[in-house]
Amino acid sequence: MGTQGDRIFRTTAERGFPDPWLSFGDSLCDEAALSTELTRAITTARKEPADGTRAEVMRVFQAKEANLQRCAGILDQVLSDYDTSGMWQVLDERASRLDVQDVLATWGRTQALHPFPVVLRSLEFNWGYMKEYGVRAFYEMTRGYVSRLQENTQRWHEAWLHEVTTGVVDRITSIECDLASIEAPMHCDVCKKTITALLYLDE
Repeated sequence: MGTQGDRIFRTTAERGFPDPWLSFGDSLCDEAALSTELTRAITTARKEPADGTRAEVMRVFQAKEANLQRCAGILDQVLSDYDTSGMWQVLDERASRLDVQDVLATWGRTQALHPFPVVLRSLEFNWGYMKEYGVRAFYEMTRGYVSRLQENTQRWHEAWLHEVTTGVVDRITSIECDLASIEAPMHCDVCKKTITALLYLDE
């Protein structure tokens, strides 16, 4: 075990995660960070309702929405660029040769702290999906996920505006939407690890 994984790790240590995948993963980490910031801003605005505290909530909503738009734009650009370059076919061929359990064993040295290792399970799902349906199909699915995160944020924003208008506190929507957002890095930050294994497989 560890043959492919160790080789991929050595190359990643030398080169790091390549863009646009690094930027995409980092932006989806920001999605969770912004969700936490938004939750705190809403809590403050509920305790201290004033123009300033409510303005801060709106500022964070706008930052969250802009960040997700950036994520969507990165994926749209990659889908188009890889269509033009023929990179999807290259990645499909590499995905067919990837030894998933071997690479998971390498990641498992540091990513199995919890009894349910979410990072490892997410990687396993990603590579399995790519092998079965193709790498492009995986990123089409990911693009749909980003759209659902955008819809999630819009639902939260509308619920907040309704709360401010009516004075009726809506804690459930905040809880639901925050949970959906903080899950994002468990998938899309893992995404840069998923694609790097294919990009560096033959290095």
